[in-house]
Amino acid sequence: MTFSFSSSYENPFLTATSRSVIADIHRLSRQLSSIDIPRPLAMFCTLFRLKVPESSRSNVLFRGVRVWTEMGDICENESFDGHRKTVVEHTLNILLLPGIHCEENKSQGSTDSLVSVSGSPSSAPHYPATSLRVPGTSLSVSSPLHFQLHVVTRLSFNEQGRVTHHRDFWDIKDVIGLVPGVSLAQWIGTRLAAFGLSHLSRFWNREKVHALEQAVMAEAGDLDRTAADARSTLSMKNALGLDGVQYLRSPDFNR
Repeated sequence: MTFSFSSSYENPFLTATSRSVIADIHRLSRQLSSIDIPRPLAMFCTLFRLKVPESSRSNVLFRGVRVWTEMGDICENESFDGHRKTVVEHTLNILLLPGIHCEENKSQGSTDSLVSVSGSPSSAPHYPATSLRVPGTSLSVSSPLHFQLHVVTRLSFNEQGRVTHHRDFWDIKDVIGLVPGVSLAQWIGTRLAAFGLSHLSRFWNREKVHALEQAVMAEAGDLDRTAADARSTLSMKNALGLDGVQYLRSPDFNR
């Protein structure tokens, strides 16, 4: 993936508008994707620019961090002028202390960067397992040191096939979930919030229905009283004792 001279890169934390700055960011991300803790002797020799003894088997004391990306769905569309846009869904994996996890490696049909989106299955990279083995058994459990962040990347290409704009999106919910213990609290809190809104909606509708019933009952009572008054008026005789004289009815009686 080649960037154009006027390309730009954005994510929720930074914005780069120079191809050289974008290259530096990508180079740093590749370096941070694999961090090892050196042995004290190797660190001492490196600081003072001394030669490391050949008897030392390895300069690495233990592996600290491994970071990789697992590809998901890819969607592309091309306009009539040759410009193309691509949306990539992928998952950023962060594994702390990979050396204490299961020794079996698993093959992932993915890549550790957006530089190469496609690749043959034979060249698929291998990543350390993300589970911990239960001592004394053959069982394994999910590691609490494995963190995942779902990312959506949008790429814009010009007619030469070079990237003009690269932007990464992620949800604040997924970012907060990287903090240990927050995922469980978030799982419980979101469901309690939805449950509370459901009860609030039902209570509100119940109050509105009750108020409407009270208004209908009050109106019905007024009509009953009006009809009763009209019937009592019609049953009365006039002062002259003339039964055939029609009496005027109340205007509300015709309602």
